[in-house]
Amino acid sequence: MNAAEGPLQIVVTDDEALVCVQEWNRPQRATEILVPALQEICAALRIKITDFRRIACVRGPGSFTGIRLVLATAAAFRRVGRVRLAGLDYLQALACTAAIARRLPFNARIIVITHARRNLVHFRPFFSAGWYISPLPFQEARLVTPLEALEVAHDAARKSCFPVYVCGSGLVRNTAVFEKRRQGFALMPECLIPSVPALRMLARHGEYFDEDIEPLYLRPCDAAKNLSHLAARQGMDADEAAARLESLLERTPKSEI
Repeated sequence: MNAAEGPLQIVVTDDEALVCVQEWNRPQRATEILVPALQEICAALRIKITDFRRIACVRGPGSFTGIRLVLATAAAFRRVGRVRLAGLDYLQALACTAAIARRLPFNARIIVITHARRNLVHFRPFFSAGWYISPLPFQEARLVTPLEALEVAHDAARKSCFPVYVCGSGLVRNTAVFEKRRQGFALMPECLIPSVPALRMLARHGEYFDEDIEPLYLRPCDAAKNLSHLAARQGMDADEAAARLESLLERTPKSEI
């Protein structure tokens, strides 16, 4: 399952055979769509929710709401059945999509940038391992400006004898930055969401555990950043609201649920 950016994607396989794909381009309604969609999928395939054995979820970075939605749903499945969970990297899913779409050669560089907020992108570079193996990251995912991502692309193009590709929503949102100063690398504006083959590849090789998936958030939460203004609108003291939030974030849960 993936809802890290844009559409809600659901892919179901049986012993690696593809049996169902759904993609809902209604990001504002994903919360009310996901569970009914899963129920309809189960009814159509004549299976039960508890029949699932493995669920791979894209854990970020991306939309707070979309990430929480799929991870919470998977956590609920784990509690009612025997399913094991795996977390997938969204940026790797896009790199894998690019590698498959262009059949990129071994050792090509793929720089994935996705929109985080104004003048900030999620960034991670990868080595292609061929179009039949998922690309390998050679840096941790981080937040950078579009210009910083552009400099990395230039640097990779200067130092490498292998082709360099840039893809993701951060490219489309900052097309002018990359188009005007493109030197030595290729742009892939069509690579905006993970493809079904890419999701299947990552899920097939994912590490599954009897534990909930930890989300991957890179950018700070807008609500936390604007807490003082939100508290004032609710008639609360800003310092008290900040202290309560800190307490809630650090408090040990009293139950697993």
